[in-house]
Amino acid sequence: MNPQLVPLGLSTVLFRHKRAVLTVFFGIVLAGAAYLALATPNYQSVAQLVVLFGDRSIPDVSHQQVTELTPADRHEIVLAHAAMLDSHDLAEETISSFGIGTLYPAIVANPPTRWTQMDEAVKQFGGKLSVDVGTQDNIITVSFMHPDKKLAHDVVRKLIELYIAQQTKIYQNPQSDFMAKEVKDADARLNRAQTALEQFKGKWRITDYDQEVQDLLQQRGDVDSSLQTARANLEQAQHKQKDIEQLIKHVPTMQPETAGGEKYRSIDDAEARLADLKSKQSQMLATYSPNSPALAQLNAAIRTAEEEAAARRAEVNGRSASAANVVHQTLQTDYLRTSAEAESNAQPVRILTEQLQGIDQRLGDLQQNRGTYNDLVREQQIAEEAYKTLSTQYTDARIKDNLNRQRISPATVISQPTMPYRAARPRKLVTAVACVCAAVILALATGLALEARDDKFTTAEQVAYLLDVPVLASFEQRRNPPLRGLLSYGGSR
Repeated sequence: MNPQLVPLGLSTVLFRHKRAVLTVFFGIVLAGAAYLALATPNYQSVAQLVVLFGDRSIPDVSHQQVTELTPADRHEIVLAHAAMLDSHDLAEETISSFGIGTLYPAIVANPPTRWTQMDEAVKQFGGKLSVDVGTQDNIITVSFMHPDKKLAHDVVRKLIELYIAQQTKIYQNPQSDFMAKEVKDADARLNRAQTALEQFKGKWRITDYDQEVQDLLQQRGDVDSSLQTARANLEQAQHKQKDIEQLIKHVPTMQPETAGGEKYRSIDDAEARLADLKSKQSQMLATYSPNSPALAQLNAAIRTAEEEAAARRAEVNGRSASAANVVHQTLQTDYLRTSAEAESNAQPVRILTEQLQGIDQRLGDLQQNRGTYNDLVREQQIAEEAYKTLSTQYTDARIKDNLNRQRISPATVISQPTMPYRAARPRKLVTAVACVCAAVILALATGLALEARDDKFTTAEQVAYLLDVPVLASFEQRRNPPLRGLLSYGGSR
């Protein structure tokens, strides 16, 4: 059996190895005291920032509906801001603002060989910088420690200024120069589209395409209705003209003049005497014999009267001319009137036909160029919409530029960097207590380790415990009496 397995009192163990235990204990305590005496004090400056979300972060210039963020999204945004504060570039820029020699003169005095002075400065800067984010809030706590209390305060202030400038550049970079160029290009495109459309309208004499087509269709309907009426009137006049023409062919132009007046009195007198003689002849035939001298004389007088009447009639017929036929003249007048009416009705037909052809030609031209006109109008509308959109975005970009110049950002400082009044590192009381506790623990561990490595018997109790025999005598000087249990156990054998 191994001797170290025999239980011993802690005080006995420590007493046996008191020199080593005290050496370890006082060594650690002296090391801690030397650290507290020789360590350079570091002063800590602390500042707090709050990150705003939604329409409370910056003035709303786009007038767009703001999307409500979830708590997880808010926390991720706060972590992103904290990462920006703890970034390598921001630390390097902050160090460059003060200079490496100002913040870390030891690096300049003893520059590193494996990397640059700036890399070493950034490394030490990151070790002294603390960026803390709560789990459920939007508060960021920034702290920095430095042997110079004023530099610690100024570094935190400069770090926050550079952070605000950087995050406004990242989150709200409006790219106003790019937007200005796009607006200029959109304006040139709109001018080209408007010029092409105006030239097309001027070439085809178009003011309002749809309105003109509608007016032309309505005008065509009116002209077509008037044309149909004019054609109906023309056909009616032409039919009437043909009917009168047929009648004129069957009506004689001249007709004989009827007897009457002074011109025909000699004939009337001769015929009246002849009628009287024939009346006497009929009366005398009733009383006289046909062969009687009186009747023969009467017959001779009748023949003379007949010859005279015939001569008078022939004379009158030779002297009188045929008169114009009144019916023929009336028909001729109606024919002329109907011809004039037909001619007057033919003129509107020609005019209305030409108008209808012109309207149809215009409608054909408009229909043929409908696609080109629609393309030009569509191009103008697209160019106009693009110009309006880009102009609005350019206006927003210029406003955001002004916001950036005024350092208006979602992150706002709610607690300015503090000016430390006492050193934050080292913590003397905590360090002293920690050194004493560490010294006690390591001293005990040292004593126990040395006892575990020692294989010699040092007490009578070890011998009695291991050999199971009583101890009769021992050559040692003990302060405490032996354990009664061991002695009684040994005596029973």
